[in-house]
Amino acid sequence: MGYDKGLKTREEILDAAGRLIFVRGYAASSFSEITAALGISLGKITHHFPSKAALFEALFEQAVAHFRKETLPIFEAPELMPLQRIERVFFRIETFYAAQGEIIGCPVGQTMVDPVATTVAMRELAAALLGDIERLLARNLVEVGWSPAQAASRAAIVTAAWQGAVVISRGGGGVDGFRRILGHVRTLLAEEPPR
Repeated sequence: MGYDKGLKTREEILDAAGRLIFVRGYAASSFSEITAALGISLGKITHHFPSKAALFEALFEQAVAHFRKETLPIFEAPELMPLQRIERVFFRIETFYAAQGEIIGCPVGQTMVDPVATTVAMRELAAALLGDIERLLARNLVEVGWSPAQAASRAAIVTAAWQGAVVISRGGGGVDGFRRILGHVRTLLAEEPPR
């Protein structure tokens, strides 16, 4: 019973922290804000996460694991055509960001741009995830008919545009700014390869 309650409390802390951190950023989020959001003591948080860095790392690992389990496999779904796979992945990404409201936060982007508040392990995990996204996207573009070099270039551009869309949305473009850039990404991905 106590173990289950502890796991539940740990998950509640991660959920509350995620809502704050991914929107506000790692450096701008504090334990006191998380305790206020949950209505629990600082001691309960530090029991599960002895430092802010430990909390950030656990939160990021959870977000990456979820993305790897729920979204990345779509890139390899045999029942879908390559462009359908790509569209489904981007629909999931768009839905994730839209659910956050007008101030969009990105776990991967926050990790990559904040070397002070994040750990080396987090940045390596973020870089590996972006690399896997590019690789899987490129593989699908090759199936569409692009050469491997063209597919790799397009995949790199798309990944950078997606992360850039988050930055623009945070700078004032909001969800509509994100969707506008994602629309351009979709247009790029829908282009037919040269024959």
